Formats: sequence, structure tokens, C-alpha cells
Amino acid sequence: MQFKEVLGNGELKSRLVRMVDSGRTGHSLMLVERDGCGALPMAMALVQYMMCPERRPGEDSCGVCPVCRRISGMVHPDVHFAFPVNVAGKSGSNRKPLSGNFLEEWRSLYRDNPYFTEADLNAALGLDGKVGAISVAEAREILDSLSLKSYEGRGKFMVVWLPERMNAESANRLLKIVEEPMADTYFIFITHAPERIISTICSRSQLIRLYPAPVQELVPELQARTGLSKQEATVYAHTAGGSLGMALDMAGEASSASFFLPAAEGMLEATVSGDLVGLLEGNDTVVAMGRERQKEFCLYLEGLLRKMMMRRQGLDAISDVLPQEAGAVDRFGPLLPESFFGKAFSAVEEARTMVEANVNAKMVFCHLSNVLFALVNFGKSNKKV
Repeated sequence: MQFKEVLGNGELKSRLVRMVDSGRTGHSLMLVERDGCGALPMAMALVQYMMCPERRPGEDSCGVCPVCRRISGMVHPDVHFAFPVNVAGKSGSNRKPLSGNFLEEWRSLYRDNPYFTEADLNAALGLDGKVGAISVAEAREILDSLSLKSYEGRGKFMVVWLPERMNAESANRLLKIVEEPMADTYFIFITHAPERIISTICSRSQLIRLYPAPVQELVPELQARTGLSKQEATVYAHTAGGSLGMALDMAGEASSASFFLPAAEGMLEATVSGDLVGLLEGNDTVVAMGRERQKEFCLYLEGLLRKMMMRRQGLDAISDVLPQEAGAVDRFGPLLPESFFGKAFSAVEEARTMVEANVNAKMVFCHLSNVLFALVNFGKSNKKV
């Protein structure tokens, strides 16, 4: 991966190049991004520039030498990876939950889409709704990998994707080597939630924030990858907030809209028709999704309600309604009272927080259903219960 291949963040690329050329590259960097915004491609471009023997100072790596080709293929022996894994579903219980046992899936996913999201990785590993983690055993593997001599003598790199998935014990295992790194040893942490990483690692890392790609760069990339029209690609680019990974997920057959929209429509249909029994029975679909999908469903439902509210206020141009959502937005938006939206947002966000805190999902969504039902139907006569 060369810097010129990474979407957006032109000023950041120039800053990273200057940092390497001046010999001021820190031994621990922390790239902060929104899911799918390209921190991993940026990290690989940085590693490639640092290791390329034919790099063009002030510009980019050559992209064609054996070193560049091995890094682009994610098979360079001096570049190591750690990422959240688990043992579930198609991953098979015979494989220990260590990143090294899932490198084939990791590399395949990166080759297909370097901007993949956490949900994409979970699907590729077959986690079946379980949460991936970076375990204490993984931390030991990291230390063992970095204790080996550099294969080519150009440094050793450890790319840790989502260090917030480390527990305190795992993080503390790595703390000493982050504090006192061996010569020519570099950590690159890629995080979506730096506030969830222990402060001692954050304080010893150079924080680098990536910004979402501009829509004008995202649209042609989306068109090239998906065959969407310019109008459709623009909607997805806006809705994804500059994240190519999330935009590709939305445009795909297994997109959040395709997956969550039927459940959201069922919930809203029962709410506006006053069918409390149907609303509660419909919760079974959401409960069966698993905890990670339940959190995603809450975020999706919030977004869908926001689009309805914006259309009601005549803000169609910036509502970013996806083509497959237009029917639901146009149908339910006018049926929901103006006072519904603000309180519904709060109720759905509370449900997401409770799911994240591991509260029983049946209780969480039963409570949410009761709140949504009351917001629409309180005071009506002839309720269907």
C-alpha cells in the first residue's frame, strides 16, 4: 500500500512522510479513526515507506521492490499483526484464539477491502455474534514475536488493530515494551475508541487522528467498487460519514439496512397500529441477533428515526435516506407524532447502553417496546392489546 492509494488525509500523509524523513518516528503510534475510514491502509503505507529501500524521500515508497510487494501482501516477516479473535462458528473450537491462527482470513479480507469494518472482520472469522478479544495469550505472542531478530534489519513492526479489545491484564503485559521498546521496534495501534485503552499505553503513544474522506473522493471509489450510479454512491457516501468501509457495507447485499430494516419496520408497524402484543412478540427477532448485532440494530434504528424526522422538516436534501429505506421513511414518518422523535432517540440509546452493559436482552427490548408504544398510543382509545 502506497500513500497515494489511501483515500483522503492528504496533510496527514505529508506529515507522516516528513516524520520518517527527519528520523522522528515514535516507537508507538496510535491511529484514531471512525470504523472503516482507512487507518489500516494508512498504517501499511507508513510501514512500507519506512522499510522501502528505494523510497522517494518526501514522496512515497516505490511500490514495486520485493519489500514493498511483501508488505502489500501482508506477508513480510518483520510486520506482525494482532486483532480481536474468538473461537466460535466456522472458526472452529480446534483453533486457539490467537491472531496467528486467523491470518489467512485477515489477509484475504484486507486484499478484498483494506477499509473493512469490525463487523466485516467478525463475519470473516465467523464469530456468530460473539465479541472478539485480544487475550493475555495474544499479548505473550506479541512479546515473543518482537523478541526475534529482524529478518531484513529494517525494523520490526507490530500492528495492533482495536487495542480497546484488550483487557487490563493483556494491556499491562505490553506496557513495559511500549515504555521501553527494543531498538528499531515499532507499535502501531489502530483504535476506534481510545478512551477505552488504558491511559498508560495512550500516554506513551503519539496520537494521530484520521479524518473521514471527502465525499468527492469517496463517490468515484464507491462507483468503481460497486457499480452504483453517482446519485446512489453520493447518498451512501454522505450516510457513511466519509467511511468507505461503512459505505461499502451499506451498499452490499448484507448491508445494515438490508439486515435491520425488516425488524425496524415490524417494530414501527406494531407501534403505529397500537398492537402491543405484536410489538413484544417481534422482539424475538432482535433478541436472537446476539449482543453485537443488537447494539448495531439500536444505532440503525436511531439513524432511521433521524431520517424520518428530517424529512418531516423538509430537509430531504440532507436526510441521506438509502434507496431501500425510502418506503419505510415515507410510510412511518408522517404517522409518528412530532413529540415522539426526541424521546424515542433517548429510549433507543438507553437500550443500546444497557445491551453494552450485558443487561438481559429480553428485558431491554421489552422495556424499549413499552416506551415506544406509550409515546405513540398514550391517550388513544381502542388500543389493540
